[in-house]
Amino acid sequence: MIGVLVNTSDMLVPMFISTSIDAAYLKKPDAKYIILSALLWVVGIAVVRSFTFVASRYTLVGVSRHTAYDLRNTIYDKILRLPDKFFVGMSTGEIMNRASSDVQSITMFLGMGGNLFPNAVLRTVLGTILMISISWKLAIPILLFVPVLFFIEYLFGKKIFKLYKILQDYSDKVVSRVQENYSGARTVRSYNQGDHEKRMYKGMMDKYVQTIKPLNIMDALFWPVLNMASWMPILVILWYGGVLYMKGQLTLGGLSAFIAYVSLMIWPIINLGWVTNLYQRSNASLKRIVEITEVVPDIKSPQNPYKPETIEGNIELKDVKLSYGTNINSIDGISITIPKGQVVGVVGPVGSGKSSFGKLLLRVWDSDSGEVSIDGVDIKKWDLKMLRKSFGYVPQDNFLFSTSIGENIAFAKPDATKEEIEKVAEMVQIKDEIEKFPQSFDTVVGERGVTLSGGQRQRVAIARALLLDPPMMLLDDPLSAVDTSTEDAIIDTLKPIIKGRTTIIIAHRVSAMRLADRIVVLDKGRIVEDGTHQELMTKGGYYADLVEKQRLATQIGQEGIDA
Repeated sequence: MIGVLVNTSDMLVPMFISTSIDAAYLKKPDAKYIILSALLWVVGIAVVRSFTFVASRYTLVGVSRHTAYDLRNTIYDKILRLPDKFFVGMSTGEIMNRASSDVQSITMFLGMGGNLFPNAVLRTVLGTILMISISWKLAIPILLFVPVLFFIEYLFGKKIFKLYKILQDYSDKVVSRVQENYSGARTVRSYNQGDHEKRMYKGMMDKYVQTIKPLNIMDALFWPVLNMASWMPILVILWYGGVLYMKGQLTLGGLSAFIAYVSLMIWPIINLGWVTNLYQRSNASLKRIVEITEVVPDIKSPQNPYKPETIEGNIELKDVKLSYGTNINSIDGISITIPKGQVVGVVGPVGSGKSSFGKLLLRVWDSDSGEVSIDGVDIKKWDLKMLRKSFGYVPQDNFLFSTSIGENIAFAKPDATKEEIEKVAEMVQIKDEIEKFPQSFDTVVGERGVTLSGGQRQRVAIARALLLDPPMMLLDDPLSAVDTSTEDAIIDTLKPIIKGRTTIIIAHRVSAMRLADRIVVLDKGRIVEDGTHQELMTKGGYYADLVEKQRLATQIGQEGIDA
């Protein structure tokens, strides 16, 4: 605040100029002393203002940068805790745009607006007081233009806010499309769709240009209208000020001071127009950021969470239903008991509820009704971190980060030692392959693990799941992205790993069921078959039909290779 006061101290300069002009014009005896004194004051104000301006700019820019830092950290932290259903309605590109361009808009307003706004307000107040002290008759008609300028800024600012919100929403779509194409560049090339994607992108950018045009028009009109209105007080001074001077009601120095004051006040007021523009943009951006930060995670640990010292791994579902907020149940009244150490395979057609079954166990989603319990305790009473750490989870889409193989394995346990990492790599039979790479475990795998084969990515993901030595395993379609030979290798890898652990294997391929003690068939969210491989084959039904179809497909494929 002191910096702002000092920075507006130049509002005193016109008073010194006025006094000097009047002293010289009226040939006062002490004119030289008055002029020299005014000169020293002006020089002093200029020097002090230079230092305080640097300090205030440094402080305000620092505040804006720290705000950006805090906002991005808040968004990042929130994204990591948001429920799955949030991401159904918002793409990665939209989130990235809000964490970058929207935060930048707020930073611009705080950095520039934080400096210009208090200066403009204080200059207007000081200028008003000083002009009234010189001549209230001339001050009043001039000051009548100030609310006119503010009204113009308000009208334009309101429209700019709406247009900028529309622009940012469409910008989300553009950024999202670009992000998808970067991530899927290999797919685009593989299908020879580069030209198609370029046309799509050009079409989106053409629409973006059309969207931004109204905003550009408003910006183009805003400044000329504001600038034209700002010249009106000068015309009043030249006309009415001249009249007052001719009548002897205003001195020559007073007239020059009015011109100086209007000049010193007008540009800050015009700058308020720019600040208004920045404010409307930052306000629109803030509303978009709030759409993320104010989402309350509906899945979290209770106040006094259950934290068992040991976990046996007995799982039970009692009449569980899950609908994802729709009228159709993805899980429709499932009841099942899985004792400690049992390996259960879950199969079924697409949309049968297999993946939903896994999400319920991890509390990625909470059931609408019924109860999911582990060791006899409802998982909603568990400490959420402990619950999820008790499962060795291998997702269907094995996401690997663009870091080293060792860091990817250690993701579940960042403080894991080199020996621990190598041990689980050996357990999944990938240690020897990793050590053949030039940098061994320090080899960077690239985005999504592109430098590794499908089987290698799968085994790295399994190694990561094993690092915490979990009492339970949840394998979501672990063989979906590998060929037959790799499939056999992974099954052999999994046999000793899952021994003694309660394990749920969700799969499309029946070959994975070789590991299962028990097989459950889901259809339309319900358990329609339950038994061992032999029992279900004898019964005849969906599972037996699936086994036969996949056997024939494998046989036909092998005959094709032999031919």
